[in-house]
Amino acid sequence: MKVAIIGPGALGCLLAASLTIKLDQSRDVNPALDLWLLDYKPERARYLKENGLILEEGNQKKTCRINATVDPQEIGPADIIILCVKSPQVAAGLQLAAKLVQEDTLLVTLQNGIGHLALLKNRQKLPPIVLGVTAQGANMVAPGHVCHAGDGLTRIGFLKSASFTRSLLLAKVCNLLNYGGIETVIVDNILDYLWSKLLINTGINALTAIHRCPNGRLLESADTKEKLSAAVREGEAVARALGIELADDPLAITLDVCRKTAQNLSSMLQDVNRKRPTEIDAINGEIAAAGRRLGIPTPVNDALIKKVKEIEQAY
Repeated sequence: MKVAIIGPGALGCLLAASLTIKLDQSRDVNPALDLWLLDYKPERARYLKENGLILEEGNQKKTCRINATVDPQEIGPADIIILCVKSPQVAAGLQLAAKLVQEDTLLVTLQNGIGHLALLKNRQKLPPIVLGVTAQGANMVAPGHVCHAGDGLTRIGFLKSASFTRSLLLAKVCNLLNYGGIETVIVDNILDYLWSKLLINTGINALTAIHRCPNGRLLESADTKEKLSAAVREGEAVARALGIELADDPLAITLDVCRKTAQNLSSMLQDVNRKRPTEIDAINGEIAAAGRRLGIPTPVNDALIKKVKEIEQAY
């Protein structure tokens, strides 16, 4: 089975290292795994190929060799493509993915927010798309060195109904991730889970980026906790107006995530710290845009978007 992971950021490196290290320990499970990291930076791909990956979990550090390249032709047709790029790079990532497609390829997308959904619907020459949402936490310590910051369930599923053959392939993806230590389940209502994760990110990411603090610090101030609550409630109103099924209270879940990941740095804060474009448009921006279409006010999200964009402009 040939697996191509597009994007050697924190999540991409976590998946690549976990699958390589843990499946190497049980080659009887999947002896023919051929895993590749596809990058867009030649110097980084060369570094990863020469030095491999370091996976840091707690007090342990494990290393593994990895196939890394910037050339899709070097990889060839893939059975599974996992798109791990940030939302602003999805369009470029899809262009690379199209060069790896064969008849039975599945494309698994793992992005924050929902901004990538419109791109996925409008792209040609793409295989059946599996949407994914993960609660795995990861931080890049250095190029090729990823810290596993926290375990969490990963959910995957087709946005539309799929054939029996495609469903069997999806089961293989699920089994592969589970064998690699990434707890994964298949769900029929993946869009609902994307929105549930979106609301968590809506409450946490922008505020941590603005205040330059780990997740848990948001609960220590009455002001930030109030803004977090208001941002999530605005997003919840939009989601329910769109007919999204939210099984649990989004605010209670977001507050619980803050407590359980108190020391974690959100992906948006990591982007700001490294002076990179954030995913604000794909997260709070999607809430605000949908609110305008529906006539639902989103003043707190509007203010968060404005502040994060000011931070980006000051890089």
